[in-house]
Amino acid sequence: MTNDEYVRLVEFLGRKFEEIDRRFDRVDAKLAEHDERFEAIDERFEAIDERFREVFGHFDHLYRRLERLEQEYQAILEGLRRIEALLGDEKVRRQELERSVAHLKEQVAALQGRIEALERSMRQ
Repeated sequence: MTNDEYVRLVEFLGRKFEEIDRRFDRVDAKLAEHDERFEAIDERFEAIDERFREVFGHFDHLYRRLERLEQEYQAILEGLRRIEALLGDEKVRRQELERSVAHLKEQVAALQGRIEALERSMRQ
């Protein structure tokens, strides 16, 4: 290879190297741009994760409140069942008392009739 060919080869390769170097610079700039975008996306994901943690905290609070309401509901139902049972017992007792009062009224009416009969027989 002659000196002239060598110089042209070095110039050619130098131009190619500079062209490749510019490509690498563009690729490097694009990668830096992508890094910035990924960092922005990471920040948004972190913000979204924080919001999800807040929402999950709210759900936990709501579930605890619902659990308490469910327990109170069950306690109220049990109380109502006891009241209904007592009312049922009271109804039976009241019916027995009403029958006893009716029976006593019959007996008083019979006694009243006997007293009136005795008074009539004493007047005669």
